[in-house]
Amino acid sequence: MARTVQPNMKLMAVMEEAGVKNHGLANRMQEASRLDGGEALETSHSNIQKYRTGVTAEPKPRTCAVMLNVLSELVKRDLSPADIGYPGVKLDRKPSLALVESFESPLVITERLQMLGEIDVDDTVLEIVDFALEDIVDRYEVEGPGRLAPEVIALRRRIHELTLQRQHPKQLERLYELAAKLSGMLSYMAVNRGRFPLARMYAKEAFHVAGLIEDPELQAWVKGTESFCAYYMGKYGTAVALAKEGLQFASEGPQAIRLLSNGLARALGKIGDLNGVHAAVERANTLAEILPVPDGLSPALTFEPYSQARLAANIATAYLSVGDYEKTLQYGHQVESLVDGSDSVWSRSLVRLDIATALVKSSSPDVEQAVHLGAEALTFSEERPIRSVWQRAHEFGTATQSFDASEARDYQEVLRDWSDRVRDFSSPAKAS
Repeated sequence: MARTVQPNMKLMAVMEEAGVKNHGLANRMQEASRLDGGEALETSHSNIQKYRTGVTAEPKPRTCAVMLNVLSELVKRDLSPADIGYPGVKLDRKPSLALVESFESPLVITERLQMLGEIDVDDTVLEIVDFALEDIVDRYEVEGPGRLAPEVIALRRRIHELTLQRQHPKQLERLYELAAKLSGMLSYMAVNRGRFPLARMYAKEAFHVAGLIEDPELQAWVKGTESFCAYYMGKYGTAVALAKEGLQFASEGPQAIRLLSNGLARALGKIGDLNGVHAAVERANTLAEILPVPDGLSPALTFEPYSQARLAANIATAYLSVGDYEKTLQYGHQVESLVDGSDSVWSRSLVRLDIATALVKSSSPDVEQAVHLGAEALTFSEERPIRSVWQRAHEFGTATQSFDASEARDYQEVLRDWSDRVRDFSSPAKAS
């Protein structure tokens, strides 16, 4: 006797609550399956559609477990197979709810900072932490702050424990360097999540620790991250001041490239200082020509120098803010192919949004092409949204409002739908 096909209303309801579509759930399941140590899944959007419609009666235990882990993380509670319409599926182990909010309380940071003045570790332990730190930097733009912040916190706590033991001076210096970098990484991640007060506290801690070992390059990096935080808080004058402070530590060294482009030029653009933008860009370009910089698109979260491509992407944003749309398109198109060939979905989104905004604000607007790029940008970042993409997507949305065109109205609708789905990860509400 043929089986009666019935829609899985429970799965549909949970997906609706989670704000995830077929494509989104399939992509998240593929990614989660590659990271949890089990069998990798090749779930597609058509598979999800079959589960929703009841064409596929129930998933295999492994598929069901991964689906539950993903949906549990999105709705912030543990789900059982019965909750998504599969009471008959027996799991090998109970799915665990992933940690969604992963930063520490201000009290923990404060207590640790106070204890740093108090005083033998195996060098291998420090090397492992070094490797782990580099690995997190490499994975950051693929996995994002929500998934990786717990790993950084665990490393930071372990390093803190070791600093409280009696160490040889050289080992203690290495521990402090790692501590400063890990706190700095947490500051950067908190900015990406819109957790600005936490970002500032982590930065304060990182700068203090870097000062204990008198590491001006690391201090310059932290000031760059503080400027980055101020920029996304809309405090552009503060972002300028922090970038200039960082440049005093960086001098003409590698960190100056980031401070000049990501910090100074972008913030000066927001306050309309075209001459200041030109001067910062010229100095950054000169340094990038004489200093050894990496090829391709360097990671956004890195303690290494910015590459030419990363520099150009930031210059495009600076010129967009100050109203030089020709230069925005020049620098944006310069890095487009490198960005598209990278793992950075955020860079793909941000460069597209900069180009799109320049296209609609230029003297000869191309609304159709701009909206196409804007919609692509939203699609790229839907699974791992961050604060910067949220801000620029809405800035582009504002720029399209003056056009009475169906394409512009379509983007507004797509933006509203996208915003509802990613609000918990990247919206301004996270800044409180």
